[in-house]
Amino acid sequence: MKVIFTIVLFVIAIGLVSGVGYFLFNDKVNPIKSPYQVQEIDKVVKLIDFSQINAEFLFSAEISKEFEVEYISQLKAINIYNPSLDKKTNIEKSQVYISFFQASKFLTLSTVDITKQDKITIKGREAILYEITKKAGAPNFSGQPDWRNFKHHALDIRHSNDNPSYFYSFAQNPNLSQKILDDFINSLVFISGEK
Repeated sequence: MKVIFTIVLFVIAIGLVSGVGYFLFNDKVNPIKSPYQVQEIDKVVKLIDFSQINAEFLFSAEISKEFEVEYISQLKAINIYNPSLDKKTNIEKSQVYISFFQASKFLTLSTVDITKQDKITIKGREAILYEITKKAGAPNFSGQPDWRNFKHHALDIRHSNDNPSYFYSFAQNPNLSQKILDDFINSLVFISGEK
């Protein structure tokens, strides 16, 4: 009787451990699917249609395969982040922070100092590459990556010649390789026509 009781206890213990293990590691087996279409290009990059994330982001682009993308609804922004970094939140893992505005000309925030400004062309579109720093005394950018509060580069691209037009701002984490950002920008494909 004691042997049967021990065997039953052992079987129950294995069942419990298996059940707990299933729930703890189930996301590794059946990962949550992205709300946007991902097309793997090769072993290094994947193609993201950003208009599927939010209809106001009228472009697609290739990102590093290890990166992930999230939409920050309260800021109407997209965060491209590296999930493998040892940080607590996705915003702390941010590599590229993308925002937009609608206007008839390039605009900059009154809370930043522009230390460098170069007019360039990206994919046949007007663009300006800025080096910016948050002004001393200005409040930190709420809900945005911490690196946005320090010197970094931001590339603003005008979507079309329409007035107003969408302008997309691609802010770069200073620790992100310039080659990775350049490859991302070079892969941009804009969707024609404003929505």
